[in-house]
Amino acid sequence: MKTVRTDDVKGYKIDFATNTLTINYKFHKALSDYGSPEYNRYHAIMTDFPNLTVVVKAGREITTTRPTKRLTYPNMEAYMGCFENADALLNRFAIVQQSSKVLASPYKYVRDWFQAQFPDYKDSTTFEESKPAVPLAPIPDAALYNSKDKAAQAA
Repeated sequence: MKTVRTDDVKGYKIDFATNTLTINYKFHKALSDYGSPEYNRYHAIMTDFPNLTVVVKAGREITTTRPTKRLTYPNMEAYMGCFENADALLNRFAIVQQSSKVLASPYKYVRDWFQAQFPDYKDSTTFEESKPAVPLAPIPDAALYNSKDKAAQAA
């Protein structure tokens, strides 16, 4: 028998072949509370098997890339520079960035504006001989987002 688990405490696995105790990050965090079931279980295991090597396993690995991974402010500016009315777009972008500074998540506010302004930015854009002009999208309502003051009060 390779794995031993005898009670309701989950989050650990003992491997006697490699002489390791593998615990997940939740178990590791809960074990810092003196007297918790996790603490008691860990203490009992380490008392019985003092030579076990403890390995903390990280949380779930993210296997899919975020759709906005490379959507940074410089990349947004570079994309806007490809249009005929790039100056107006970049001015609006600066206004949106400035407006976002009082919000709890400024990047989300700017990204939402950018995605509203360019709903098809992911598609490969090829321009013919002239650069197209893009109508300006309205600035999102900041009242729909949490401000830094509200986020601080909630914490």
